Amino acid sequence: MSAELHIANALRLAREDLEAARLLSAADNRNDAYHAQQAAEKMLLALLTSEGIRAERRDSHRIDILRDLLPEANPFKAHFAPLTFLTVFATTYRYPKDAGRIPARAERAKLDAAFTALEAILAQLVAHFGVELRASDRLPAARSEPPRG
Repeated sequence: MSAELHIANALRLAREDLEAARLLSAADNRNDAYHAQQAAEKMLLALLTSEGIRAERRDSHRIDILRDLLPEANPFKAHFAPLTFLTVFATTYRYPKDAGRIPARAERAKLDAAFTALEAILAQLVAHFGVELRASDRLPAARSEPPRG
């Protein structure tokens, strides 16, 4: 698959995850944080694709590790720093603990701030890569060069 198509479709899926996160949050559903994590993960994978970096499958849910794989020259590296807390919502918070208790939900204010940050990052990535989010999944990004400065 071309880098341009991979980037475009990762961002399209990230948009859907963000939309799901907002809808679930409005319904007071704990899976809102999971979809926020998924959106961040897909955006980072799009950025890594543009850098020619392949993440190990075992690290795919780790926002902190994916972020750290980005070169310092990539301006989005800093944007994801406050979002690394989402990592725990990929798996840990979706299942009961060993004693059977359900982990606490994400703090509402912190999660709402993450939604806003992710939406801003997505808009910037869409503009940089030239992606039509609601277009066919066969339409690639206009460019795949990584963002700089």
